[in-house]
Amino acid sequence: MAEKKRIFTGVKIDFTERTQNFYSSAKDALNESDIKWTEPENMHITLKFLGDVQADKIPKISAKLKNIAKSHDEFKPLLKGVGVFKDFYRPKILWFGLRNCPEFEKIKNGIENSLSDIGFEIDYRKFTPHLTVGRFKTSVSSDQLKKFVNTNREVYLQAVSVSDIILYESILSPQGSQYTVLEKFPLGIEEGFREIKF
Repeated sequence: MAEKKRIFTGVKIDFTERTQNFYSSAKDALNESDIKWTEPENMHITLKFLGDVQADKIPKISAKLKNIAKSHDEFKPLLKGVGVFKDFYRPKILWFGLRNCPEFEKIKNGIENSLSDIGFEIDYRKFTPHLTVGRFKTSVSSDQLKKFVNTNREVYLQAVSVSDIILYESILSPQGSQYTVLEKFPLGIEEGFREIKF
């Protein structure tokens, strides 16, 4: 039987010093909450989780992602605002928001439609680009959490340079998921078709 890999597509997010400082202050401000924090080097926005996939199918996925990436130019959404999924009474995920990013939805839809051609089910749920910075181990509400989120709903963190789509492998371990980059697909029209500006 062919080897399987647990894979997903996403975009890596590198924190600026400002965002790193805010992230550290969030840990201090939410010290009463039982949160498993995402390590800064693992910060990413998931575009589509593909699950356990036969390794010999990955080249077909890569070809689709390459075509999608070259049809979108680089863009710069804003990392802004803090929130929780599900809600304050049953918190599951603490996130930083992404604003000014219609391009994310276009890329997401392209991935869904293109990969459906090779057998992946289309996810019709509304796509809300966000950065998962922590997962609540226990869904316990707290006044501390409400205060932190309400105070920082519109906090500006940084502009994010999105220049490629990444195919990741997720390796599960007792310490948490480890993400390995399998391939990067740079955004941008093919060189031969670029508009030449003088």
